[in-house]
Amino acid sequence: MKESRRTFLSVLGIYAAGSWVVLQVIDVLNQNVGLPPWAFSLALTFLLMGLPVVGTTAWLQGRAQNDGAAAAEDPPGSPTGPHKLFTWRNAALAGLGAMALWGIFATVWMVRERGEEQAGPDAGSAPAAHERPTGFVTIRTRPAAATVESRRVESVAGQVMGAQIAHGLTPVERAEFQAGEHVLYLSMGDFSLLTLLAEVVEGETTSIEADLLPDSPLGAGMVVVPAGPAPGGAGGTPVEAFLIDRHEVTNREFADFMADDGYGTANLWPDSMTVEGSTSGRESAVSRLTDRTGAIGPRTWSGSVFPAGAADHPVNGVSWYEASAYCQWKGKKLPSVTQWWRAALGEGDHPYPWGDDSETLRHRANFEAVGTMEAESLPLGLSQFGAFEMAGNVREWLRAEDAGPGMAPSIGGSWQDPEYTFSVEWQEALPQGLANEMTGFRCVRHIE
Repeated sequence: MKESRRTFLSVLGIYAAGSWVVLQVIDVLNQNVGLPPWAFSLALTFLLMGLPVVGTTAWLQGRAQNDGAAAAEDPPGSPTGPHKLFTWRNAALAGLGAMALWGIFATVWMVRERGEEQAGPDAGSAPAAHERPTGFVTIRTRPAAATVESRRVESVAGQVMGAQIAHGLTPVERAEFQAGEHVLYLSMGDFSLLTLLAEVVEGETTSIEADLLPDSPLGAGMVVVPAGPAPGGAGGTPVEAFLIDRHEVTNREFADFMADDGYGTANLWPDSMTVEGSTSGRESAVSRLTDRTGAIGPRTWSGSVFPAGAADHPVNGVSWYEASAYCQWKGKKLPSVTQWWRAALGEGDHPYPWGDDSETLRHRANFEAVGTMEAESLPLGLSQFGAFEMAGNVREWLRAEDAGPGMAPSIGGSWQDPEYTFSVEWQEALPQGLANEMTGFRCVRHIE
């Protein structure tokens, strides 16, 4: 009897361990191939049903071994005695049958589900992609024959976008798009990539015209802003066509300026500057433009080196003098107020670069955050002409003649600022020698 009990307990332990392994395998399969929602429960039910069968078999077979006589005296295939029904052979066949039944159920369910996915949803579910509301987009570029690709914005929160879709070469005439926002990518040979944000309205045609810039020192990293009026709050005055940096100048780019002895190149700086409230000659003033360790460089750097991991973040902690010197070094200049607002808002009657959607503002622009973000992190905040982060991230220095003596405008709002600081009515003039972690810049260039 003790031997029978020991066999019984050993078999139950092995069965419990085997059941745990089976359930773990099913869980892994579910994560990788997508089993039916009832697959785990059905397997657990079969295992629980098998428990008394295995237990009874172990008990009876243990007793049979103890007796010894029954197995020897009964001829093969004898139907008498319960231990002849509850054999390990029969228990194994029952277990294999349960597994086969589970596999058949799961396979039939998955085949049917895959078939429904390919056939499309039924009448009571969401419309298929081709049945969703659509509009049309016409795209023309100069030069023509640019490759057009797009990604539909599935969710502004998290910047979730769909698969990339090719639309051929420009001109693209009335291509059908799902209604909603789309990020467009226009590319061509030796020309810089142009990224645009397009709103497609159901049943309507959105027309886009864009200029591609040669990927050369004169146009690399810039976008074209065509001639037109500045937004009303910025004066409503006509603005000639110009180029503007597609993103704020980054730490990596400013490091190139420093490596080329930008701080020591006299013709990039005015003869007299006011830094830290003290007016002095060029060399003395520049020597006071130091970082946290006393070395020459932006105030947020250390040892003339930008913070680790921030190479592609906008440079900040620079004065107007440093921003102006960098732009001159690149053969550019700082934007005027009217140029900046035209690049940011274009000609549309809307308050933000992307339009008038204020509900998703915090997902499109870096305001009231913990720090700067990498350049071009927020494509859903693009301006009409393809300029990134015109709203938020860092405030941007503008041309000094648009402010009083010794002052310069700083606009657009920063990562530390509230959202209302992006407004044509909101403008702050700061001392040209001031530098803080909220302020950076971008440059413009006259179109040759």
